[in-house]
Amino acid sequence: MSHRRSAAACLLAIITCASMYADGLTPREEFFENQVRPLLVEKCMECHSEKLQESDLRLDSRELILQGGISGPAAIARNIEDSLIVKVISGDENFERMPPDEPLDNDEINILKKWVRLGMPWTSVESFAETESGDQIPLGDQVAIGKAALRHWAFQPIAKVSPPGDSNGLNTNPIDAFITARLKTENLKPNSPAERTVLARRMYFDLIGLPPTHEQLDALEHDQRADKEVLDELATTLLSSEHHGERWARYWLDLARYGDTRDWQAQAELRYPYAYTYRDYVIDSLNSDKPYDDFVRQQIAADSYTDDPSSPDLAGLGLLTVGPQFRNNKLEQIADKIDVVCRGLMGITVSCARCHDHKYDPIPTEDFYSLYGVFASTQVPDSFPVIPGKNIPPKIEAEFRDQLSVKQAELEDYKQGLKRTAEAALKKDFAIYMDGFDIMTIQKKSDIRGTVSKLKVVETAMTPLNNKLARTLTDKSLSDDSVLGPWFDGLSVSDKDFLAKRDTLIANWTSNQNLNPRIAAALKQSPPKSRTDLVVIYRDVFDSVINAWVKESRTKAKSNAKLDDADTAIRKVLFGPTGWLDLDVDQVVAASRLLGKGRKDLGDREKAITEVEATHPGAPPKAMTLVDLEKPITPFVMLRGEPNRRGDRVPRQFLRLIAGDQRKPFKDGSGRRELAEAIVAPDNPLTARVAVNRIWSRYFGTGLAMSLDDFGLRSDPPSHPELLDWLAREFMQNDWSMKWLHHTIVTSDTYRQSSAVHDDGLLADPSNRMLWRQNRRRLDFEAMRDSMLAVAGSLDLTLGGRSVKLSEVPYSNRRSVYAYVDRIELDPMLRTFDFASPTASAASRAETTIPQQALFAMNHPFVAQLCRKISGDLRHRDAANDTSRDIAAVYRRVLGREPSPEEASASSQFVRMANDVTSGDATSSGSNTSTWRYGYGPLDADTFTPLPHWTGQVYQTSEEFPDPQFKHLRLTMAGGHPGINEEFCAVRRWIAPGEGVVRITGTLKHAREGSDGIIAMIRSTDVTETFKVQQSSKETKVGRLAVKRGDAIDFVVGPGATTRADSFAWDATVEGIDGELKKQRWNSVNGFQSPPPPPLDPLAQLAQALMLTNEFLYLD
Repeated sequence: MSHRRSAAACLLAIITCASMYADGLTPREEFFENQVRPLLVEKCMECHSEKLQESDLRLDSRELILQGGISGPAAIARNIEDSLIVKVISGDENFERMPPDEPLDNDEINILKKWVRLGMPWTSVESFAETESGDQIPLGDQVAIGKAALRHWAFQPIAKVSPPGDSNGLNTNPIDAFITARLKTENLKPNSPAERTVLARRMYFDLIGLPPTHEQLDALEHDQRADKEVLDELATTLLSSEHHGERWARYWLDLARYGDTRDWQAQAELRYPYAYTYRDYVIDSLNSDKPYDDFVRQQIAADSYTDDPSSPDLAGLGLLTVGPQFRNNKLEQIADKIDVVCRGLMGITVSCARCHDHKYDPIPTEDFYSLYGVFASTQVPDSFPVIPGKNIPPKIEAEFRDQLSVKQAELEDYKQGLKRTAEAALKKDFAIYMDGFDIMTIQKKSDIRGTVSKLKVVETAMTPLNNKLARTLTDKSLSDDSVLGPWFDGLSVSDKDFLAKRDTLIANWTSNQNLNPRIAAALKQSPPKSRTDLVVIYRDVFDSVINAWVKESRTKAKSNAKLDDADTAIRKVLFGPTGWLDLDVDQVVAASRLLGKGRKDLGDREKAITEVEATHPGAPPKAMTLVDLEKPITPFVMLRGEPNRRGDRVPRQFLRLIAGDQRKPFKDGSGRRELAEAIVAPDNPLTARVAVNRIWSRYFGTGLAMSLDDFGLRSDPPSHPELLDWLAREFMQNDWSMKWLHHTIVTSDTYRQSSAVHDDGLLADPSNRMLWRQNRRRLDFEAMRDSMLAVAGSLDLTLGGRSVKLSEVPYSNRRSVYAYVDRIELDPMLRTFDFASPTASAASRAETTIPQQALFAMNHPFVAQLCRKISGDLRHRDAANDTSRDIAAVYRRVLGREPSPEEASASSQFVRMANDVTSGDATSSGSNTSTWRYGYGPLDADTFTPLPHWTGQVYQTSEEFPDPQFKHLRLTMAGGHPGINEEFCAVRRWIAPGEGVVRITGTLKHAREGSDGIIAMIRSTDVTETFKVQQSSKETKVGRLAVKRGDAIDFVVGPGATTRADSFAWDATVEGIDGELKKQRWNSVNGFQSPPPPPLDPLAQLAQALMLTNEFLYLD
């Protein structure tokens, strides 16, 4: 195995271990339990298990499958080509297909193939806990599990406990009484308090996620009051900061699996343009200390707690709407909502009961589907309500409305165009479409795909017509209609009933004096023998009326002859409002969306609307809400999670585990409000405990209970159960105030302990579960990045607003909580660190240390930019050059303190060495070694001037665009735009990195209307090839060209007679075919690069070095 593959395997193992599912299974084991095991049991075990072993083969354990039977091993892990089980289920010609009576379908075959490819994961644990008498509890035994749950700590009522007494009277915070009492039982003593400045830094990061400045720390250090008074006041100040909500919102957003996009790339818009309103709702709620129970209520059912259609609380429903979409799989979407509500709010893994009764906890599968019914009884509305936001200037708001109206009109025009095209096709070939209706709805011989293929009809016309005509068969009012009476009477019954009633029906029709004469005549001429015959009669009559109408409409001199009443009535059925040929535009659009081109064209126009909504500063904020269906759903149990295998229906109701056997079904709409009330009910033993435990974990690195998202039977009891219950009860009694909880924790002596380690503590309690000291913690990504911005003086402290892409140049200075979370392509900065997956609720993040994280601070241009900022600020302070003073200033900026004498000396030596290296290498350090260069020059002369300004994506002549002198001259990754005349052409230069022979290929495109075209040239000392392109594309080739190291080949583009609409795209490739350059390729698009950054000066290097220290990256 290669080193690269070995490293990848190790990383995969780390990731797999770090992402264990809440029920203790890895994703592969979960796949086995939910999809493979049920399939083996249903389709294979009857003949290959303990009771019966045909061909000496058993398939009821992994070992026996690998052992195999008469024909050898049944499967070879990770080898589907040679695995016997794959061959026999797939119908390999050399084997009898299995199972013989009911072969597996393609989906089932693919499940087993995937399982083998994954290495045949298997879960073999048969028990996980003991009964009171010491017997093992079998997996999934709900009776035994229910009895065990009666004793489980997390399911007990929250106890009324009082803090232990303290004979010394020193403990003023009840937390300390609980901790000290436990330490005494373990013969341990708590650490002394940390230094005041250390505690201040700890509190700044824990409460607002930002570092204190040197000035702030200095003021605290010299405050003459007692530590407790100073630090208690600091706690109150930080909790009242608007940045507190930003810090703690990120933890909640991990739980809410927040994302700004869907989780799959559809043709439709990927973004959630209003997801940010949920994030801002969370920040505002935490800043205002919204009671936690109300916070929960609003995120499940805000719409049922307010009558205000524009209430900002509606944004809380984002918890249920900003999640993944699972390729529009409704079952997965609802399972995700159940998980985020139950595991996210109560620490109970209800989703594990989707396919079977929960293996470890007292949650039968019926309870999963009771909650399934709640969320299945909701839907996302067609439009979201506007909610209050920041004041938008009237001019900006008007611009937004204008732009939005234009894009909406373009979409509506396109939809109406689809409708007109479909109706034209229908009028042209009406008879064929009627045959399609007969095949699909009357005879039921074909679906839409088969009908379109067989009859060559247009799907956007066939589907809406078929739906419209199918609805007529249930409209009883048509029975007395003069035109459609026989249609309804004959087609609304079955074939059998039609034949039985045929004579009576025909007699009634022929004797009906009110029947349309044309219909009556057709029925009399050819009495229908079947329902299909009746369709044909109407087809022919209506088709003749349509043809007459079309002929009449084409005749320049229209006939003055009056239509008879029979034709008029039929025309009304066909052409009148909502008539047969007046197709429903939404159904036409829906049919078009199933087609490749239609899906793209619709998607492009919908994306254009979302682009305006998502980016225009005048777009008002909207809440991503959820609404109840008019008729709520009473769900049925899906056996083994399969929607086509229905079990009993179950009412929408809360979990029996918490509500007991006397629970009552939900009656209010979907039941979301009743669900919310049950979750925050004071007698619910989970909600307050889970919330308190998670908040505690953020201050100490671990919770009082180790598990943060699974309080089920496999969770270990808390280290301090009385303290957890006291905090949970007091939390509720203090109006569910999260700020009360924060303040109580950070003002405790337990929190304020030093993190220093001593031998007695390590020996007795190496993991510090008794909290004899504070735990040293690494800053998470958000705090680290925000700290870098803060110490550089670059942090934008604007509160709220749209998300920003952290890695997009120029780099955003906004706080990291506002990062754009793309589920398809997570931002590289977020991906490098331990950012929580936005696809599932996460109560904690993994803490890994990988090279990319260290390299981020060492090499990333974002960090280098901030270090230059620090150095630049000091350099421009005054003209004096005082190295010692500058070093001290860097320490104050980055670490918030003065350097020690030893640090000052070492830093001075570091600066001198860095200065020597920088000075000695000044020429090469900032030089451009890239193969491609970007500039401008005249069309007919070998002159090249570099484009001086880099925007982060584009090279141009200045920061202002269009430039006052050079206008639209620029070069982009794909192409660019020439300047004002042939003296200012866009020039992309390739520099030969060696000697050899090259050939050039490429495609030059110019597509803009209103231009007289562009002139392009491939130019070197030995060749000049010229190309003219106007609203077309042209291949640009040079077959063979000898070059020496340093030779230049220019790709030049100039304007035609005018410079209007001269944007171009040029994808050029230089390929070595001989000499040193043989088999090497340089592509202009793939090779597009930013300019090389200038080297860091010595002070910037010092700032960067300090950012790499543990003192900066860790919280002591």
